[in-house]
Amino acid sequence: MSTHRASSRRFRLARLPNSIFAFLLVFMVASLWVPRFFTPGNLSSLLLQSSIMIILSVAMALVIIAGGIDLSMGSVLSMCGVIMALCMRNGLHALVAIGIGLAIGALFGLLNGLIVTRLRVPPFIATFGSMGIAQSLANTLSGRRTIYWESGSHSSLVDLLKGDVVHIQLGPESSMVFYIPFLVVLTAVVVGGVIFLFRRTVLGAYVHAIGENEEVARLSGIATRSWTTLLYVISGALAGFAGLLMLIRTNSMQPTSGDWLEFVAVVAAVLGGNALEGGKGSLVGAIFGALTLYMVRNALALKGIDTSVTMVVIGAVLVIGMFLNALATRHEKKLSARAETENA
Repeated sequence: MSTHRASSRRFRLARLPNSIFAFLLVFMVASLWVPRFFTPGNLSSLLLQSSIMIILSVAMALVIIAGGIDLSMGSVLSMCGVIMALCMRNGLHALVAIGIGLAIGALFGLLNGLIVTRLRVPPFIATFGSMGIAQSLANTLSGRRTIYWESGSHSSLVDLLKGDVVHIQLGPESSMVFYIPFLVVLTAVVVGGVIFLFRRTVLGAYVHAIGENEEVARLSGIATRSWTTLLYVISGALAGFAGLLMLIRTNSMQPTSGDWLEFVAVVAAVLGGNALEGGKGSLVGAIFGALTLYMVRNALALKGIDTSVTMVVIGAVLVIGMFLNALATRHEKKLSARAETENA
């Protein structure tokens, strides 16, 4: 009995997403290598900086597990953020502006889903095209300029969300301030809701089934077109929500704020064990993938290393993540074959 339990524990450990191990490794190395990394202020800042990428990575993981990809989310982030900022600049209440921004993000997701499922355009091409449309709209509506707004009663909600839920001074220096911003809490609530739906409803099972074999899933009674379209709607809405986080954090909105973020989201998702061919993955893994990438970026910045190096590192992480995913898949196949042999 004890031997069986031990083997079960080892198996569960082996099934953890690659990004959790990468997260622990990077955290330990950064804490030892970078003097200012392991401070309350920097760790709090790291959570705030990574909140946007956590949202995008979870959205990307959902689509990737179903066998698709969403290259438009960075541009949708910019477009929705610009629209929300323009609404508030023109005096609309923040709640109304946020509703409009999130609705437009969801509508763009719906457009992506319909093009992929009804017109049968490959997800890469479909979302690449909508990426260009969203970015063009962001540039046109903003006049390629940063959008600001006057603070007032209509923007009180945004002003409130800039603050902290927790703020503790642990020492005389600013680096010794531990804080938890409202944005981090808001991110945790939204991500927690998505994970709950993924694990506690049919959503997770259907997403995996569609990613493994869409035709088999359809023949088994799953409305594959409707569920795939829903995933893109969720992805678009989450991109709009990430635009809201960007807008609140910077107290303004640039039409290029989302540039390259879709690429980083793909890297975070792949690092989290989400196979690009679909049918396999983890939302929690994508979260740790995002945290790992931002820890790397944060540590390099604190060390004074040029930011251009960051994209090189992220590209290398993508290759390593895909390699680890291939190894994990091969290992799982060997375990399955061994189990079938033993049962026979």
